[in-house]
Amino acid sequence: MTLEKLFEDLNEVDLQLLVDEQVSEKRSIEYKSELPSDAYESKREFLADISSLANAAGGHVIFGIREENGLPTAVTGVLSDDPDREILRLENIIRDGIEPRLQGIMTRGIRLSTGAYAYVMRIPQSWSKPHAVNFKGHWRFYSRNSAGKYPLDVSEVRSAFLQSGTLTERIRLFRDGRLGSIISEQTPTRLILGGRTILHLVPFVAFEPAVSFPYSAIASNPWPIKPIYGSVTSYRYNFDGFLIANGNEAGLSRGYVQVFRNGIIEAVDVSMLRGRDTRPDIPSVVFERELVDAIGIYLAAQKQMTIPTPISIMVSLLGVSGYTMAVNPLIDTWGENRHPIDRDTLILPEVILENYPSDIALTLKPTFDAIWNAAGWPASLNYDDQGEWGKGPNCRR
Repeated sequence: MTLEKLFEDLNEVDLQLLVDEQVSEKRSIEYKSELPSDAYESKREFLADISSLANAAGGHVIFGIREENGLPTAVTGVLSDDPDREILRLENIIRDGIEPRLQGIMTRGIRLSTGAYAYVMRIPQSWSKPHAVNFKGHWRFYSRNSAGKYPLDVSEVRSAFLQSGTLTERIRLFRDGRLGSIISEQTPTRLILGGRTILHLVPFVAFEPAVSFPYSAIASNPWPIKPIYGSVTSYRYNFDGFLIANGNEAGLSRGYVQVFRNGIIEAVDVSMLRGRDTRPDIPSVVFERELVDAIGIYLAAQKQMTIPTPISIMVSLLGVSGYTMAVNPLIDTWGENRHPIDRDTLILPEVILENYPSDIALTLKPTFDAIWNAAGWPASLNYDDQGEWGKGPNCRR
């Protein structure tokens, strides 16, 4: 459908297609001829529309399209002197009138050939639902079905809370299952021996029934996606989706990237943690830099596949008992602060992305800090006091 393209690429032609193809209002679309006013009833109705979409499967509210009986009749637009101010006003209404706060909503004004503006709001399905409208004494939960929005009854509210609580558990169980497969060498390509860095990017929507995302663009041009460390030597379709690997002449791989049909990406690397037998270590600067770069590539791929946030990023290390953290000699001249990691497996806390981030290194700081903690350090020494990666004392020459 036209609205499922990249949000920043939506234009007047896409809106006109909704009219030409008579795309009716349904569970995921709401047409409005005007923006909400400052009147109580107008704001309450707007908040009910937004929260109902977030509590259901997500969708779009489009202001500036006239409709009759749920069918769009014309792209009329809304006269506006300052579209940025209007967007800010809408976002403030949502922020102040819905609890808990919604994340990931995108809004943009599309200038029409008439000079007016159409405003498109993309509301993702929320994974911290249910959200309630709490506005000037009106407190209610809403959801949507094919007939439009409706208020939830007590049993439906209870069910929504239970579903929200089990999702994070399902994500962790998925990771545990995949780690078990990797430990038992049930991987899509055989790996060389060594400590393993494992990365999972799990969209929350992946656990919706029968969800599947188009990865044809990735399959037709796999080179932008690479294993965490090293180049691409082979790629192919497999039962789970699409596999990209970094192999050698013996038929073994130093790492791979598995793109699952449901949008999950799993990447495994063996090269960075091979270390030395006498004193294996984690090459701290290279390790963090390569993970930041790889996650940026994988998130770009998921965005290209139109996968919505939230996305859980999870890093795990296998076979790292006895490893230490490689540190700049200017900080630890004699190695007296080297403390070996005391366990074979590090399952690090997940990072939840509510939006596609602009600063991936800053987003991953809690993950890197936890690895440094395991090696006896208070935090990653590759960050400065402002949280900027690459400016810390470990990066100085």
